Amino acid sequence: MIAFRFGLNKTGSLRGPLLITARQLQGDKDARKRFEDAAAAALTQCLPMKVTPAFGAILGESPIRLRFANTPPTAAYQLNSNITIFAPR
Repeated sequence: MIAFRFGLNKTGSLRGPLLITARQLQGDKDARKRFEDAAAAALTQCLPMKVTPAFGAILGESPIRLRFANTPPTAAYQLNSNITIFAPR
């Protein structure tokens, strides 16, 4: 699992760098690095997001927290306001 915190500007682009807030990766150093790089690439490939002017006006108010997990979905991952993306089985 790797968790990022980031902000988006009113046009849906990244506002500053991705911040890694948590990291629990398994495997050797190379495997952990590949998972971390793939998660960051998956996120940045989705940006900029298309946003409406009204939604864009509020994007700068709150950070977004997003986790990528390579484990089966569990209720424990949903205890807070994070958005979790689970790897397909």
